[in-house]
Amino acid sequence: MTSDPGPLVDNTKWVQSDKGAEFFGAPPEGAVCELTPINCDQYPWPEDDCVDFALTPSCIASVVPECLDAFTVLAVYTRMPTDDRVPLCNWITLEQPSLRAIRAGDRVEVRTRHSQLTAPVPGTARIGFVIGDEQVLDHRVTLPVDYDFPDALWTAPKDYPEGTPLLFHVDNHGQNEYMLIEASILPNASE
Repeated sequence: MTSDPGPLVDNTKWVQSDKGAEFFGAPPEGAVCELTPINCDQYPWPEDDCVDFALTPSCIASVVPECLDAFTVLAVYTRMPTDDRVPLCNWITLEQPSLRAIRAGDRVEVRTRHSQLTAPVPGTARIGFVIGDEQVLDHRVTLPVDYDFPDALWTAPKDYPEGTPLLFHVDNHGQNEYMLIEASILPNASE
């Protein structure tokens, strides 16, 4: 028997975490992530809602629940838009508890996106997603590379209770935008 399909995450509820070293390693020397937004009238972000940057075009934020079409995505921006030599967030792991239980055999889809990566060359970038003790997405690219939608389709090998820690990780050394679009339990194929 599989779980009820639906979202595992609420992209307005992510918090910075020091967990995940076993999956992502320790932050390198010089890793930064400025969590206090600059010139953002909407900050603190609206509870349970997304942020529309069109309403505050001067807002600079490294981690934000952003309105994108019909989705609330978790967006991570890595460089200051006013000066791309200045890092904004080049290494971060975020955490939240799962919204529902996952049963063995459940199919989980994780959908992400990154913008075009152009610098520095040579360099690498990475997006990761962890459910409990399992890394379900480990997308690494060598720069330069065009935009991409790295997704993962994972079948749970065992049960995970509601509230299981979920981790989303980004590390990058150039200017970019990363998004966690969604992580969800898919409907059973026979339904």
